[in-house]
Amino acid sequence: MTSVLDEKRRVVLPKDVVEELGLAEGAAVAFERKGGVVIVKKVADSEDPLRGVMSWNPKRTKKAQTVRERDVKEIWG
Repeated sequence: MTSVLDEKRRVVLPKDVVEELGLAEGAAVAFERKGGVVIVKKVADSEDPLRGVMSWNPKRTKKAQTVRERDVKEIWG
């Protein structure tokens, strides 16, 4: 499988890769470097900042927790 880098440094993922990773439009992917190889990974739902904030529950940990301003700005812009 190959793809071409466009003028904005974008690459279209092959359909097989998208389907295998279970990606949909708007899905987040992470890039990991290992030597001269770049690995593309689907970002787990638990890493989604909105899901993290929405799942906040002080009763679960019984400890006060704060939401970082950076997380709020990332979610709401």
